Amino acid sequence: MATLKSARRSFNPEALSQIAVIVDDVWKELAAESAFSPSLSSGPARSFVARKVFQLAQARWSATQIKELLLRAVHNEMSILRRKDTRALTKM
Repeated sequence: MATLKSARRSFNPEALSQIAVIVDDVWKELAAESAFSPSLSSGPARSFVARKVFQLAQARWSATQIKELLLRAVHNEMSILRRKDTRALTKM
């Protein structure tokens, strides 16, 4: 029998609904801040947010902590992307 290299976690329906609320709340806050570029306003950015929520939820953080950590992670990721864009423009 093959072994899994990573542990799997499962969430009950109540936890999943709370995770969905967290993703929506953070997404709305980011939209209000205009924190994401228009090209990232759908699929990839929202998937990034959802993945991070699941990672933080597995660590058993509270909903408030998850929201704060998630906002910080998104802002950091966006800062990295902006720096990469700036470097690419200066190399031209």
